[in-house]
Amino acid sequence: MDLTAVLFSPTLHSVLKNLTLFFLVGSICFYLYKTFIANPLGHIPGPWYTKVTGIVRKYHAWRHSEHHYYMKLFERYGPIVRVGPNRVGVGEIEMFRKLMSTYDMPKSQMYSDFAVVGENIFTTRRQEFNKARRRQVGPAFSLGYVRRMEPMIMTEGVDRICRLFDTQLRVACSVKENKGIQQQQPQDQQKVLCNIHNAFSTMTTDLISSLAFGKRFGALDMLIEEEESKLRADKEQHDWRLSAEEKGHANKQQLEDNTHLVDEESAQTIMQYSLGTMMLMVLTAEIPFIGRIPKWILPANIKNLSNLRDNFMQMTCNWVSYYRMQMTKQMNSSDSSQQRIDIVSAFIKAHDPETGAMMSDREIASEGTVLLVAGSDTSSNTMVNCIRLLIKHPETYHKVCNEIRSQFPGGSSTITYTEAVAKLPYLNAVIYETMRLRASTSGAWPRDTPEEGITLGDWFIPSGNVICGSIGGVHLNPDTWWMPKRFMPERFLGPEGEIRRKNVVVFSAGVRMCPGRHLAMMELVMTLATVLCRYDFALPTPVSQFSQTGNEDNENYFTEVEEICHITTAFRYPERDCNFYLSHSGYT
Repeated sequence: MDLTAVLFSPTLHSVLKNLTLFFLVGSICFYLYKTFIANPLGHIPGPWYTKVTGIVRKYHAWRHSEHHYYMKLFERYGPIVRVGPNRVGVGEIEMFRKLMSTYDMPKSQMYSDFAVVGENIFTTRRQEFNKARRRQVGPAFSLGYVRRMEPMIMTEGVDRICRLFDTQLRVACSVKENKGIQQQQPQDQQKVLCNIHNAFSTMTTDLISSLAFGKRFGALDMLIEEEESKLRADKEQHDWRLSAEEKGHANKQQLEDNTHLVDEESAQTIMQYSLGTMMLMVLTAEIPFIGRIPKWILPANIKNLSNLRDNFMQMTCNWVSYYRMQMTKQMNSSDSSQQRIDIVSAFIKAHDPETGAMMSDREIASEGTVLLVAGSDTSSNTMVNCIRLLIKHPETYHKVCNEIRSQFPGGSSTITYTEAVAKLPYLNAVIYETMRLRASTSGAWPRDTPEEGITLGDWFIPSGNVICGSIGGVHLNPDTWWMPKRFMPERFLGPEGEIRRKNVVVFSAGVRMCPGRHLAMMELVMTLATVLCRYDFALPTPVSQFSQTGNEDNENYFTEVEEICHITTAFRYPERDCNFYLSHSGYT
């Protein structure tokens, strides 16, 4: 028989066509069966499309609103929800603790993706590395050692932001006087429009860089110098001249204020290095393959970020190396008692008690960088959110101010951390409620399911899946919190309040709990206590940034302020949403 005739016969063609159709239908049926019926996550509640694709979650991630996506799903489906074919979100306190409590739930690949400054305590996925590094850095973050850093927190952080606020008020008063505007109030009763996001974020950046690298970046220095230059220009314009003695004192003070700045890099350059490094971390977390291809292939803008990262790491390594050398000189001299108490000195001395291993300059620089990322934005955004929430709730604002000012009258006292914790229970409750309601780490933190799977509540999740613990979901869970969207600091007062504080997981939980939590709390308590004691804040009029009226139970939590979630949760439009009138306390 002619082979050609057989191959092209209508009968064979019909058979092949039917087989192809049968194969396609069978494949579709098998896919639908595995997706909708036999899928190991099929019992997890969630939108129908998550069984097929995670594109909706990814869309929100690209818009930096993934945290809100999770929280909305929790409201609709409960404390555990499916967000993709192999991804689950968890928003309940006991499930979250189980997720974070042991090394059996390893961090997902995302952490390695944004380790652009090297492996460190935050980005590592290796159990042994994390244990060893925590043994090394643990002493630097113990409550006892953090308390010894209190004078530096005061001088490098609290005092300097007060200097900025005081200078801004002096500028406002001077401008009015020089324009011939008749003063309706005494000089110390002036007010000025201030962007508190810029103030607090530059303060925390300088403070953490000073503690972690031994030299502050100079971000807040730039704001202070800008305001003080206005005063100098204003005085020159009106022939107000400093005496030679005053000039000498001013120059000396300026030199003393800048002793922690390096000569080689300007503050602007340092901030460019730092911001470029942070942007590269965020970008590689969202587009992982960027970190896996040669630099010469990268687009020019990404290559520029990579270069800024390299410059930043080289600069910080040089700082650590110089600091190490100065420590050695001081230890060998009779002036060793004057050594600074900070994090970088503790890191240089740190050793693993089991192996004796110490950290290299680059490893210290890497740990300092992650501390800068984790410790500056989170603290500053919490401070801003605290003031925003207080202004929105006048009764709470007056109550916390009365507590502080009655305990520390005069407005010029130095409020220590010990005093603030002991004498200001309501302020501490306000801080906890702010961290609960507007967590600066409200994103979803992914973990890989272990080989044997894991049971969370009534749900079993097999291996091969990713489980994301949502801090924002935990903090808004109605089974844990009564009226979770309402700002109620009173929930953290008294013995019951002490118990509830354990359900605030802004510092995570278990073996991965943030080692810098004591430092963060000291920074928050000391700064807010001093600022709320010395200054008043008010909404700019006539336009309010948010309504102070209405039923809070029904307000839209997700649009009260527009947020953006990269590694931390921050304000999407800080230049628009963080402007408030500032005045000396008692005169707003």
